[in-house]
Formats: sequence, structure tokens, C-alpha cells
Amino acid sequence: MPHSTKQPGIQIVPLAHGKDKGGVDFGAEVFGVDLNNFTDHEFKTIEKALHMHKVLIFKEQPEMLRPSQQYKLTKAFDPESSGQFAHAGTESVLVRHKGVDILGIPGRISIPSQPQVHILGRGQVPPDHYGLPDDFQVKGVYSKNFHAEPHISDEDAKAGVSHFYQWHFDAALYDIPPPRVGCLLAVRTPKGPDCTIRWEDDEGTSMKVGPGATAYVAGSRALELVPEDLKSIVEHSRILYAPKPFKWMSKAHSTHLGHSLVTEGLEIPIEELDFDEDKLKRYPMIWNNPMTGEKSLQIHGQAAWKLYLKSSADSEEKVVDDLAEVRAFMDRLMRPAIQPENIYAHHHTEQDVVLWYNRALWHSVTEFPDSYGPRIMHQCNVAASDDPK
Repeated sequence: MPHSTKQPGIQIVPLAHGKDKGGVDFGAEVFGVDLNNFTDHEFKTIEKALHMHKVLIFKEQPEMLRPSQQYKLTKAFDPESSGQFAHAGTESVLVRHKGVDILGIPGRISIPSQPQVHILGRGQVPPDHYGLPDDFQVKGVYSKNFHAEPHISDEDAKAGVSHFYQWHFDAALYDIPPPRVGCLLAVRTPKGPDCTIRWEDDEGTSMKVGPGATAYVAGSRALELVPEDLKSIVEHSRILYAPKPFKWMSKAHSTHLGHSLVTEGLEIPIEELDFDEDKLKRYPMIWNNPMTGEKSLQIHGQAAWKLYLKSSADSEEKVVDDLAEVRAFMDRLMRPAIQPENIYAHHHTEQDVVLWYNRALWHSVTEFPDSYGPRIMHQCNVAASDDPK
């Protein structure tokens, strides 16, 4: 990693990863900038640093980042963006409080004064929190509700054992382009001993993470680890993502690793999905960083529907539309990268802000016992003005 970069008022310090993290070469902490009052000059420094380091953790913020500033910061990376919510575009009314319609779903509610910023995590929101009901409970995610059996025992779960929930990049993967960046503010974080992520493989692979950590893998590292017989294929091939993929997969089960779906025939039948052909997303497997030129393997294993495979620019295209074959192919691409030495699990500190370059990383939420208390995060991402290249 490069040495610290100093600008007037800003210091960017690359993260120091241990020897057991040989596949992690990204991430930096940022000091000396108040995100509630950042300048255009400071943003240019931040923008360049994010494309270089992929994850930035803003430390020592003098106060909580205001929702209006979180949206301003996020959208600054894509001024031409419509500002739509990157996962759904438009949202439904979840609750009406004191005459105000509040949008979202139980696990993700928008802030009334800045609906592009959402509250997610698990547990009760703080009192008098941006116009939300004081008793509002954010519905958290639990692998038992999504992953295939066998599940982790209740006893182990209470002791902090879990699986990665879902490896993904943020995107609707239908109609609107995936965001360039994601932004998380830690409002409340769970308190307790480290948790253990289990792979459930023959080697007994596991790793420790701080409670409520967000785990990241670099798409560039994933590209390095692509099996030799597939390297030319990923360079020239594309993935067609399912129509309205998160509705399509809503009854399906995830693998224990959180990178794909188990093929059980539980997906919503395509003919029951109301969709437009011209809104389907067919993306290359390799995406380019426009500032650094770095290439990343950016694929979403759970939403993949069909593969359009070519071994060279001039070769005949092979269409793979059998879901079991699609998922076996995606497993070969993703599993090598999802190993402890390639994963940075960021343990959030309250009031810190995390920015990540969404077009060069995969990430997953991690679970923690309910006894550790709430995890309340403000998240902002907006649909991009362009599709990835």
C-alpha cells in the first residue's frame, strides 16, 4: 500500500493488515475532514483516495453525519445521478407518523427529511430520531430465515457463531444502474465479544469478526484467483441477471457461504414476474476502475440467471440457462476469493463513516447475538447515471 497522503487538513492512512491477510490490499482511514462541512477541494481528495483504496473509514468526526450531508457526499461521486434509491428506484409507504409518510420496508426504513438515506441493522432506533416513531424496531436479517439447512444451533448462535449473510455489490440489477459508491454511518453498534464466521467446509474454516462487522473482498483479488481455464472466459463473457431478481429469489435459500442459491426450484416463476425485457441487466464479468484502470471481477452469484460465455473476442457465444450450471460456474469464480486471507471485516465504531467503491468490491453483513444490543446504521447509495464497463 502507498504511504500516507497528506493534504491541508486531511490525512489518509492506509490500513495495516496482518500477515494472515495476504489477499487484502485495500482500505484506509481518513482524518482531518468534517463531513458535515466538506469543501469541493476536500471532496476531490476523497474521490481520488476512494478509487485508490476502495474503502475509506472517516475517523474522529466531530458529530454524527447529518442525513443531508450523507446524501450530498454520496451523490457527489455521480452528479448526473437521478438520486433514485439504488435497490428499488421507488419505494412504498411503510408507516405514517405524525402526518408524515415514511417509506421503506421493516428491515430498511427511509429518513423522512432525506429519503435517500435509509436506516438498517437491527433493533430499536434512538429516541427522537429524525422523525421516526420512538418505538420503531428495525427488522434485522438472520441467516436462518434465508440460508439452507442445516442451520447453526440456537446455542451456537447465542455464542456469536454465524455465516456470511450474502456476498454482493449493491444494485437492483434491474432497470437502474448499480451505484458507484456506498456510504454507512454507524449510529449504534452491538457490544460484546467477537463473533465467529463458519464456512461449514471439510477443512473447518472459520474467522473472527467484530460484532456487526461489514466484510469486504476486492474484486481485483477475486480476478487474480479465477481458475486458469476460466480466465479468458471471464474476460469476454457476460451475465444476464434475473428479472426483478430479489423478488425472483424471495422464496429461495442461500448457500451457507452466502455467495449463491441452492437450486431447489423455489424461485418465483419468470412468467409470474411483471417485467420489461429492455430493463433486464446483462453485465460484463470484469468491471474497470475509471481512475486507476484496475480490473475487478464483479459478479452477483445469487441473482445470476443466464450466462453468455465466450472464450475469446471472436469465438462463438455459448448460452447457459440451466440454473444449476449457472450456479456451479459462479461458485468456481467466487469461492476461491471468499477465504479468510482475502477478507477485511470492518468493525464499526459509532459516529465513524465508511465509504466504499461499490464497483470494485463485494461485501456481506455479519450477524451477532441479540443480547449484544442494537445495530443502527444510516446507509446511502443512489442509482448511477451509467452502467459499469
